Amino acid sequence: MIRIEGLTHKYEGREEEAVNNINLQIKKGESLVVIGSSGSGKSTLLKCINRLIDPTSGKIYIEEKEILNCDIHHATKIRGSIGMIFQEYNLVESESVLKNVLNGRLKYLSTVQTLFGKFSKEDIAIAKENLKVVGLGEYENERVSNLSGGQKQRVAIARALSQNPAVILADEPVSSLDPKLMKEVMDLLTTICKEKGITLITSLHFLEFAKRYGTRIIGMKEGNIVFDGLPEELTEKDIVDIYGKTKEWFLYGKTGF
Repeated sequence: MIRIEGLTHKYEGREEEAVNNINLQIKKGESLVVIGSSGSGKSTLLKCINRLIDPTSGKIYIEEKEILNCDIHHATKIRGSIGMIFQEYNLVESESVLKNVLNGRLKYLSTVQTLFGKFSKEDIAIAKENLKVVGLGEYENERVSNLSGGQKQRVAIARALSQNPAVILADEPVSSLDPKLMKEVMDLLTTICKEKGITLITSLHFLEFAKRYGTRIIGMKEGNIVFDGLPEELTEKDIVDIYGKTKEWFLYGKTGF
C-alpha cells in the first residue's frame, strides 16, 4: 500500500533532520502505530506521507504511484485517497456538523462546484451515512462549536471516511481527550478501518494504547526508526531505546496507561 524510500526532512533553521533516511513498507489493511517522544519525528513522517510538507529528499509510493515527483493533478488525486485526522480536530467551528463532513467530498467536485459549495444528493447521502457510522446521525445540523471533544473527533473521522480513503493518517488523534474518550475514539477508528479494509497509520504517545490498537508498532527517536515489529515483540530495552530513561519513559513507556 505504502512504500517509503530514503525519506528525509529538515526544517529551515534547524541543524538536525526531523526524519532521517526513513525506509518503510506498509501493507494494505495494517493498523500501524508510530510511537516516540515529542520531537521524535512522528508528526513529520505522517505529514510527509500526505504532502502537507514536502520532504527534503526521498520517495513515497501510494499503491505504487509516486506522490512526490508528479504533477499537481496526479498529486491531488493521490492525496484525495488519504484521509487525515488531527489532534486538534481541524474543523470549522462555526459551521454545522454536516457541512464539515461534506468537506471530505470536495475532491469529487468540479472547480465551479467547489467555489459555490454545490454538493450532490449522493455527496449529502454519503456524509449523512458516515455520521451514522460514527454515532452522530442526529447531530448533522448542530454547530461544531457546541460539541464535546470526543464528538468533534468523531466528526473528523466521518469527514475522513467521506473521502472514501484507502489510507487514514491519524496524528495523535486522542491526545486532547480524557481517558474514557481516548478509548472510545480509538475503538471506533480502528474498528471502522478494519471493517472497511482501510490502512491506518496512527501516531500515539501512550505505549499501552499502541499495543492495544496496533497490528504493528514503529518506534522513532531523533528522526530515526529504532524499532519495527509486532506489539508483543516490544521489550523494555526497546522502550528505553525509544524514549530513553526520561520522564516520558515513565509516563508513556514504563508505566503505560
